[in-house]
Amino acid sequence: MRKRSATLLASAVLIGATLPLMGAGSASAAAFKCHPTSRDYVVAKEKVAVHASFSVNARVVDYVYKNNKVHADWDCTNSSGNPWVCIGSCRVNEESISGRWVYRGHLKG
Repeated sequence: MRKRSATLLASAVLIGATLPLMGAGSASAAAFKCHPTSRDYVVAKEKVAVHASFSVNARVVDYVYKNNKVHADWDCTNSSGNPWVCIGSCRVNEESISGRWVYRGHLKG
C-alpha cells in the first residue's frame, strides 16, 4: 500500500493533478488535508516566521520579509483548519510532513 500511494502521489505531481492527502496524527486529532501546488505568493507582513511543519507551535527555522516572493509546492490545511503552504524542502506523505512552512494568511497572491 505504501509503495502504491507513493507511486500515485509522484504520478499526480508529474501530471499536475490535485491529489488530496489526508491523515491524522492520533485518534483524537482531526484530519489534515494536503495537495501539491505550484503557486507564487508575496509576503504581506513585515516579518513572517517559517516553520518546520504546518503549525504555529512548530519550530521556527527562518523568516521571510515583506514583499519577498515565495513559491509554494504544497498547500495544506492543518487539523485546526488553518491554511499553510510549503515553500522549500517539502516532504509530504502518509508517514511524515516536513519542509519550510508559512501560514498562508501572511501571504498575498
